[in-house]
Amino acid sequence: MKYDIEFAKKQVADLEHFRIVRALSGASSEFQHIFKLVTLLLQVNHPRLPGFVAGTPVGISNFTLSDYQQEYLAKVVPEFSYSQINAFSHRTFDAIYGVYVMGSIASISQTAASDLDIWVCHRKELKNDERELLKQKTLVLQSWAKQYEIDVNFFLMDQERFHCFRYSDAMTSENCGSAQYMLLLDEFYRSAIRLAGKPLLWLHLLVEDEQQYETEVEQLILNKQINPQDWVDFGGLGAFSANEYFGASLWHLYKGIDSPYKSTIKILLLEAYSWEYPNTYLISSDFKFRLLTDRTEDYHFDPYLAMLDRVTSYLINHGDFKRLNFVRRCFYIKATEDLWYTKAEGWRFSLLSELTKQWGWDQDTIQELNQRPFWKIKMVKRSYNDLVQMLMMSYRNLIKFARKNHVDATIMPQDISILSRKLYSAFEELPGKVSLVNLLISNDLSEENLTFIEVTKAKANIKPGWYVVNHAPKASELASYNRHIEYNPNLHKLVSWAYFNGLLAKGTQLHIFSQTVSLEKLTAFVADLTQFFPVKVPPATNEELHHPCEIRHLAVFVNLVSDPTKNFVQSWTNIQQGDLFSFGQNEESLVGSIDLIYRNLWNEIRTLHFEGSNAILLALKVLANKIHRGSDSPKAVDVFCYSENYQRALHDLVLTLVNKCIGIQMGTISSTNTPNMLRIAGKNWQFFFENRGMRWQEIPDAQLANIDELAHIAKSDEKAPHFFPHKFLSPQHNRKYPVEIDAFASEGFLQFFFKDNTDGTFNVYILDEQNHLEIYRHCDGEKERKIREINYIYQQADRSGNNMYHIIQRDFNYPQFYQLISDSNNSRKIIPFTAIH
Repeated sequence: MKYDIEFAKKQVADLEHFRIVRALSGASSEFQHIFKLVTLLLQVNHPRLPGFVAGTPVGISNFTLSDYQQEYLAKVVPEFSYSQINAFSHRTFDAIYGVYVMGSIASISQTAASDLDIWVCHRKELKNDERELLKQKTLVLQSWAKQYEIDVNFFLMDQERFHCFRYSDAMTSENCGSAQYMLLLDEFYRSAIRLAGKPLLWLHLLVEDEQQYETEVEQLILNKQINPQDWVDFGGLGAFSANEYFGASLWHLYKGIDSPYKSTIKILLLEAYSWEYPNTYLISSDFKFRLLTDRTEDYHFDPYLAMLDRVTSYLINHGDFKRLNFVRRCFYIKATEDLWYTKAEGWRFSLLSELTKQWGWDQDTIQELNQRPFWKIKMVKRSYNDLVQMLMMSYRNLIKFARKNHVDATIMPQDISILSRKLYSAFEELPGKVSLVNLLISNDLSEENLTFIEVTKAKANIKPGWYVVNHAPKASELASYNRHIEYNPNLHKLVSWAYFNGLLAKGTQLHIFSQTVSLEKLTAFVADLTQFFPVKVPPATNEELHHPCEIRHLAVFVNLVSDPTKNFVQSWTNIQQGDLFSFGQNEESLVGSIDLIYRNLWNEIRTLHFEGSNAILLALKVLANKIHRGSDSPKAVDVFCYSENYQRALHDLVLTLVNKCIGIQMGTISSTNTPNMLRIAGKNWQFFFENRGMRWQEIPDAQLANIDELAHIAKSDEKAPHFFPHKFLSPQHNRKYPVEIDAFASEGFLQFFFKDNTDGTFNVYILDEQNHLEIYRHCDGEKERKIREINYIYQQADRSGNNMYHIIQRDFNYPQFYQLISDSNNSRKIIPFTAIH
């Protein structure tokens, strides 16, 4: 095929100039300063220049100073002259081939908050210590830019590594890790702007078949039509796989947690791509075709508008106008993030105005979206619910795609594990879990007044429980729950929801209508809750997401909604702690209700409520089941008591029991053979702490004398669904298992643990979503084949569990696979399955 390289160079250069002008148009002086200087600071390494790190390899191929850079150098390093451009480097060759910015810069979605995502393509000959020095320099430059409130992310790239599919750095919030490769390259090619260095070869070659790109390049080199030393080449786009679509889609779902408006369109683009798979026509290919065939009059060359065009066509084709309207709203909000900080003028806002007219939006819709930073809870909840529905549909379509194309998730199990857990912890609705609805939607959800209303009897369309309204009560309006903003059967869960979502702030006035809880008690509870739990905490790290969701902070609230002590007018002074759970002539428990609120390692907020005479016993049992041997100790544990009488005594007793329960389960307190006993509401309860929780049973008064003979507990029936076909696995009745699994148990996930045996077979330990254990010993065959079969069953499953192995597919709970290995000291540890391959 004949290529017009010179024409391509002109077209690409014109486009780069056009994009740079747009990137700087309307941008702040700080942004322009960083944008114009970043290549200079990668070209030279001088103590008086930002980003200096002694010994760093620097220099960019074909670098030339701009007027702005020359003026800057004249001020900071007066002795510098143009002829000394390389005077500050001891290298005999340039360390960097090219510097490129990608993403939203120069697009309609560039705002004052947009990051500068910069690829630094360096020589492959750089040694490890030299690459590390260059990395340190980019980190120093990031800190320098941050002083101007500009976020810059540098990505060090080796074109040979990338070209050969070995680009798989660890996944972070900015780096997709192994979750995608070609799709990242597609985004790079359609949005890249060369800031300095060599041009990108791919952009200059109009290859008809991307599968033949490498062959075409080899032929051009052989015919001496191009010199590979003149270009940066990350390779072609012909090697897509279904696995990559799957991983990339999960990663963008994960990004949707922190950047919902930005990620929504990318999620739907991948869905559109996967619908066309395997004959996907990428946006970057369409973009290059128009550029190199000079069909530029009717094309915007805006990567975000191109994504919107493709997504619009896809959704219209499927008649999905609800999601089309939602993605347009997200697109508009993303493009107007800085509306309140900049003047609504310039090319971006003019183009948005044209788009809204095409969409048929009225002024009320536009005004509503323009007010997004000031939305209150009702608008935020509506937007959040729409977002979650969209993500759920995309996830379900992703599973269908995986089923159709036989996706093998074992290729990237470590990233799949992190992504699934991040999505699950953010979006999965579970009993007792506090949903956090304000995903960077509104700047401030705080309310001046919150009124909590208790309904004790069911009425027409009104359930018993607690309601909250966001205004002060009116004397004539005792039925304010008709316009409530949130409902929950339990007060502590409702207050937690208001607090962690930011409605309940420092200046919020509290009001309450209740026959059981006074304003004084509610105020005390809120004070304890807010003092114990900070709203904002650092996000969970990848390392933490690899671990089970252990309890990090635990608060126990006693007698918040039910207080038996108020019935005892006369206070006893010589009461023993043992009498508190079986008090007075009628042997009543003085603990009427216990509420647990805890934040786990994944930053989920979970709540539990226990009420009645056995509340303390039930609370201890559930708590023991959530603390596993080998897990880290909670960072903070406290008890708060709201009893009218015996408050201090009850606080001390419950705190002692809670700490004992945690200590025994973790192994920091030894559990003797002497049975633990509590007398509660006139009944004797004997309980034992075991590896997998606490067991208890009632002991009649007549048998107390023979208690030593009863120091045993029958093993519970630990039946769980059979996930493996019996033809190659057989369950064992021996319940012994590696104790390390306890520390890895995570509710909500189907987990498989493989352990090799000396005879070449392996054991499989399965924990279902409720952490019920199933064991299969001495299995043979290939583990990878077993994993593919499990994934296939999961992909075929639905929420009914109506399949031969009773697997239930829920949102974001893709099966997790691990390997138990032994180190040189013969101690065992658990790692993601393929980490040892």
